[in-house]
Amino acid sequence: MAGDLLAFADAVGLLQSGGVLLLATDTLPGFHCRADLSDSVDRILALKGRPTGKSLLVLAGSLEQTRLVTGSLTDRQSSYCERCWPGPFSLILPAGGELSSPVISVDGTVAVRVPDLPSLRDLILAVGFPVVSTSANLSGQQPFCDLQTARSAFSDKVNGSWQPSGITSVKSFRNGSGPSSLIDLTVWPPVELRSGPQNPPRPE
Repeated sequence: MAGDLLAFADAVGLLQSGGVLLLATDTLPGFHCRADLSDSVDRILALKGRPTGKSLLVLAGSLEQTRLVTGSLTDRQSSYCERCWPGPFSLILPAGGELSSPVISVDGTVAVRVPDLPSLRDLILAVGFPVVSTSANLSGQQPFCDLQTARSAFSDKVNGSWQPSGITSVKSFRNGSGPSSLIDLTVWPPVELRSGPQNPPRPE
């Protein structure tokens, strides 16, 4: 739906009620919904034309909130998470909690990130549960790099749009230059599966 950007409280309410929100992040703008609401997740998959069987990234507002969507973490997994977050690092971890099934990989893992943008973390914490985050584009096409362009393509297909404070475009944010790093933390030492805007920390 077209219209003005939502206020913070309205964006929180939209996500809590099962809506799909288009918003900018510290990497790329994307589609978002609560990660435990299957109907909302299915709607995002249909919107993107994304094939089944591909898991989705989850954004959490804090390391503590990630525990709502992961299984038990080892001490060194937790320590490595603390060194990566907040920041542009998506970590593959054992899945747990009440995640919608399309969010979970076939091997029982989930990719989670705590974004390096305080206003975005505040939003997710206010929602009360981590959110699915996937780039605003049709599957197989290049993602949009700023919210304005993404809104021109998708604003009539989502329930609303929100712009976190402290960011005007992906290029203007200090860490925003493309997708996040993807690091498998179910093995040790961790394996970087996709490079991102920053080098990952070395395992201790």
